Amino acid sequence: MLTDWRVAAAAVVFCTGLMFTCIETSAQSMPKDVAARTEIYAIPSLTISDQQFLTGDANGKQVTVAGEFRIAQGSGKLPVVVLMHGSSGVGAGMDPWVRHFNAMGISTFVIDGFSGRGLTAVGPNQALLGRLNFIVDIYRSLEILGKHPRVDPERIVLMGFSRGGQAALYASLDRFHKLWNKSGAQFAAYIPFYPDCSTSYATDAETVARPIRIFHGTPDDYNPVATCKAYLAACRKPSATRC
Repeated sequence: MLTDWRVAAAAVVFCTGLMFTCIETSAQSMPKDVAARTEIYAIPSLTISDQQFLTGDANGKQVTVAGEFRIAQGSGKLPVVVLMHGSSGVGAGMDPWVRHFNAMGISTFVIDGFSGRGLTAVGPNQALLGRLNFIVDIYRSLEILGKHPRVDPERIVLMGFSRGGQAALYASLDRFHKLWNKSGAQFAAYIPFYPDCSTSYATDAETVARPIRIFHGTPDDYNPVATCKAYLAACRKPSATRC
């Protein structure tokens, strides 16, 4: 009986040692595109009309949207790319971007602006959600990231796609920052992918003093590139400021 107990104890010790060895080996060989840690955030935001947004009226519906923060491997304060989805929500196309940035040692923060509002997509009916709501979500996310101990607040970049690209573009407007960005932080750069640039806003050539890089496809027949070319042309006029 004593012998059986000793054999069982030896087996437990052996298996435990083997388990910890496997864990350590696995951690050492973890691919660079796998985040060291994932945190999920409930982001207090609003659902308001575009008119309310433009006038700074915060008397809308209180909502909670979600953010997935994947902290890249590395130490100290890291740069972050905030990713804003398009009209179909957070889809399969988002993960390759997340892994690409994580592999570079850049953390990512993916905003889900739909689920907390009871939406899955707005492509068939864009009127389901005012287009400027995403900008509120973006600024609220910036407030979270700007205070995070693993984030370099000087190196947070905003990147968006389609409807999210439009939000990423117009989130750079100085007027909107003054109305809605209460974080005390600024994005280091703005990267809109195939945004809709057809809407004009008062003083929309007055952007914050940060780089803006638009990526667009010439064959795009949903968000035509011509509207963004016209927007950039207006920004380059001598009368334009900072754009």
